[in-house]
Amino acid sequence: MPNKSVEDGSKRADAWRDLASGRKRVAVGARSAVFAPVRRLCAVVLDEEHDASYKNSESPRYHARDVAIKRTQIESCRLILSSATPSLETWSRRERTTVVCLRQRVGGQALPDVGLVDMRSEARIRESGPVPWSARMDKAVESRLRDGEQVILLLNRRGFAHYLQCTTCGEVPGCPKCSIALTLHLTPERLFCHYCGFHDPVPVGCAVCGGETQRSRGVGTQQLEHWLIERYPQARIRRMDADTTAGKWSHSKILESFGKGEVDILFGTQMIAKGLDFPRVTLVGVIDADTSLHLPDFRSAERTFQLVSQVAGRSGRSAAGGEVLIQTRHPDHFAIEFAAAHDFENFAAREIERRREPPYPPHVWLANVIVSGESEPVVANASVELGRWITELVDRTTDGGLDVVGPSPAPLARIKGRWRWHLVLRSPSRKLLGRVVRYGSRNMPRRILSGITVVYDRDPVSLF
Repeated sequence: MPNKSVEDGSKRADAWRDLASGRKRVAVGARSAVFAPVRRLCAVVLDEEHDASYKNSESPRYHARDVAIKRTQIESCRLILSSATPSLETWSRRERTTVVCLRQRVGGQALPDVGLVDMRSEARIRESGPVPWSARMDKAVESRLRDGEQVILLLNRRGFAHYLQCTTCGEVPGCPKCSIALTLHLTPERLFCHYCGFHDPVPVGCAVCGGETQRSRGVGTQQLEHWLIERYPQARIRRMDADTTAGKWSHSKILESFGKGEVDILFGTQMIAKGLDFPRVTLVGVIDADTSLHLPDFRSAERTFQLVSQVAGRSGRSAAGGEVLIQTRHPDHFAIEFAAAHDFENFAAREIERRREPPYPPHVWLANVIVSGESEPVVANASVELGRWITELVDRTTDGGLDVVGPSPAPLARIKGRWRWHLVLRSPSRKLLGRVVRYGSRNMPRRILSGITVVYDRDPVSLF
């Protein structure tokens, strides 16, 4: 059997040589394609420029958008940032660039009608159990299946259930290496950590009190699949998430079968939310729009708006028209309301104003300083000492203009066996922030670094 990594590396090397020699003139790829050695470069296009995957989460911690901006400046060529839901950092700079708004879809089709389904009061299908399945969603899906049309359903949660819980003592099995509950999967039947990959057999009883009855909490795509198969036995159903697309070409095979009309209901996580253009899709359903709405991150409302807006755009891409149903317990939240109205500009105005106090991007620039190590007390003490040192550095050299927030435990306090604290540097001056980060990363006292790792993450896409 050929080694897949060697084979892929060889293909990348061949592509690199073809571009460098001029035999190929167009490079298409993920974020690293921004470095491709295209000769006589005339344009760089970042499609879905708002996507968080453009930020490399490991060293070197570059953002492909920032690299593209700098490269096109150096090579005096054009940069095109494309998105129906631009990042607020990009949108806030619109007066210094040319904005082209596409007010109509290709073919002139109208945007789909969007309905908000208030799950606090909407009638539910009793047989669905924990799956949030309203009578309105049920009726809409049945109607599309009866008419031979296609349906896309979004549930941005992998696995069968969020976690298991003992009904006697309340114990929730957690990952021994990460500060997170283990997610229940039924195919294969195990408890998984989605951060470090740890897995365990599903326990027969509670490890703490010995209680026999354990109840699953929350709903993932595997549980939704069970419900859909049971509710619509005649429908052809496919699930699309990280578990079903792990194999080579599996992603393409699922979409190809859907495009051929061999699948009636396609459902899955955020990977089905953008870039899909299937004219027979007349209904898009968001099963739970609230999954990311209240995460402890300043971008939670923006991400919710982007995800809901993007998946809504999969419906009604032909003369048959389309409909979108968004199930939520917060129908009056502005991110949900503006997404339902296809109104990016008013959402952006509201969210940008909301980030003035306390200040967050695009009003300021951030650096997330992450301290990690195997000993929690060592990490905590080092974080406090590092915070004191950086604060003294800022007070001594910057004459104001930069805030140090923290240190404090990171929202995910432990990942892959390493405890994590962080502090956030915040400044309206990108140059000043960069100067402090460069000096701080190179000149930290050795006494602080003993037994820990310090990472300076400029312009973080998340503070988790």
